[in-house]
Amino acid sequence: MSTDDTLEKKAWRELMASPLVREQQLAFACATGVPLTLAPASAHALADGTYCIKGCLGGHSGALCQRKLLRAEQRAVTRVEPVQYFCPSGLLKIIMPVFINGHYAGMLLAGPFALNALDGHQLAKLVGRLDKLGLSDRAAQLQTTWRFTPRLSSAKCHAAGILLRMFGKYLEEYGKQHLLARPTRASALLEKIESFLAAGQHAPVSLKEVAACVNLSPCHFCSVFKRQTGLTFSQYRMRQRLEKARELLGDGRRRVSDVAFEAGFGSIPHFNRAFRRWFGCSPSQYRVRTAPRNPGQENPNPGVAQYRALAAIMSQ
Repeated sequence: MSTDDTLEKKAWRELMASPLVREQQLAFACATGVPLTLAPASAHALADGTYCIKGCLGGHSGALCQRKLLRAEQRAVTRVEPVQYFCPSGLLKIIMPVFINGHYAGMLLAGPFALNALDGHQLAKLVGRLDKLGLSDRAAQLQTTWRFTPRLSSAKCHAAGILLRMFGKYLEEYGKQHLLARPTRASALLEKIESFLAAGQHAPVSLKEVAACVNLSPCHFCSVFKRQTGLTFSQYRMRQRLEKARELLGDGRRRVSDVAFEAGFGSIPHFNRAFRRWFGCSPSQYRVRTAPRNPGQENPNPGVAQYRALAAIMSQ
């Protein structure tokens, strides 16, 4: 694990324990009948109790299962999209990588499930493959595994893939918001930097100038700053500006353009792009979502609303 994405991976672990995220995880499993596991980036970090990782066929089938998962994970991260793959038992799984602030933070692992029944021809074919892998005489275990594995139609498999993609996008957005809301304990270095920036208000300031104010060379400053905050200086400044913009958007009397310039952005298009990248919606959409509502009026997160709607259809 590199130090560059420590904050994102910490955020992912906290999301895994979130009651709201667990509710969505359970909704997926109830709607599809397919188990859904949330796991940290890299299958090497999977806990012993993770569903299926020990292998359902005995012997070293768990190690084979994990190698398959690692290869699928690598493909999914490279393609930045869900990837389907078959486990050693011949059952299907789907892996969806989740990125927070551009860093690979964790994965959604759906499965195993089957698209058809296990017939004699397929059983013989799978047993033959397992013999070559050093797992001979596994016909009984295979049949038991398939008997207790959910079966999906092609249409439901497609819908499950859509649900998984939507859930992944929701987690990306939720993870960004979680990071922005994280309280940061200011070190002496950060306090000095923030005082320097506050004195200049929104005037453009170079990294060289900031480094000089704390008596460091630009190169040393970058190294120390990244080690203390987990962010580059430009990422830190962007997070500050976006947090300021988010606060200002709470005042409905302010125009979005005024919010952008007051938060320190030089142009409206740049502000809109940065805001959407961090929060998953435009500033105007964010204002609508967070606007005070009349008693009894719902204001659900659109991603969650769509997710639940499709889950309801799947459960029918």
